[in-house]
Amino acid sequence: MVDWSGKYRTPLQSFTSTPRPLDGVPPFVWHGSIRSPEIAEQAAYYGDGFFANHIFWPKEHTQRMVGLYRERFAHYGHGSPDEAIVGLGGQVFMRRNSQDAVREFRPYFDNAPVYGHGPALEDFMAQTPLTVGSPQQVIDRTLGFRDYVGDYQRQLFLIDHAGLPLKTVLEQLDLLGEEVVPVLRREFAALRPAHVPEAPTHASLKAARDAGDAADTALGASSTGAGSGAVGEPAVAGAAPETGR
Repeated sequence: MVDWSGKYRTPLQSFTSTPRPLDGVPPFVWHGSIRSPEIAEQAAYYGDGFFANHIFWPKEHTQRMVGLYRERFAHYGHGSPDEAIVGLGGQVFMRRNSQDAVREFRPYFDNAPVYGHGPALEDFMAQTPLTVGSPQQVIDRTLGFRDYVGDYQRQLFLIDHAGLPLKTVLEQLDLLGEEVVPVLRREFAALRPAHVPEAPTHASLKAARDAGDAADTALGASSTGAGSGAVGEPAVAGAAPETGR
């Protein structure tokens, strides 16, 4: 249980998080940010993952945020900058024909609560990562993200935006899962250098924990064995000079 009080939120009194971590392994932590460099600094300090919103801002902003995180990740001794764990957001709307995608999505964009009645759809697509087009256009644009953030480990897509009806969102999921994600996984894996790690998963964290426990156990057994030999077999020490003759 945790008792805590601070400045920016209500206190915690006898707080217990549930459910408890699976297999006793704490999950990998991502720090998400839209525009706050302090979050990039915090993620780097702890050696956690940094997830850049990457939706409403031009690519130069995301490039600066990820660059700061990578630089500070290395500064705190967690590895080289390109070994830092990065995730990006993105938003898409797809139809098999790009003209159909633009024509269908435009009324939703023009009246969306967030960006409606503002810039034109084409301008917003040029200035932010929003991609409205065919599955191949989404693939090509997404693969290009690594040109300004480097190799990264996680890509999330916003697809239920701008007031789209459920039927349309489910169609987007089908296109994403069938035509986009398999290609992105294959291409990102092929492009990623061998020294750039994959994002930690529960399986990899558990394996690392188990390997560490096994190493500690073996070290303890070795130390115990060495100690008992020195005490129980004093003749071994006396044999050493004969070896040198």
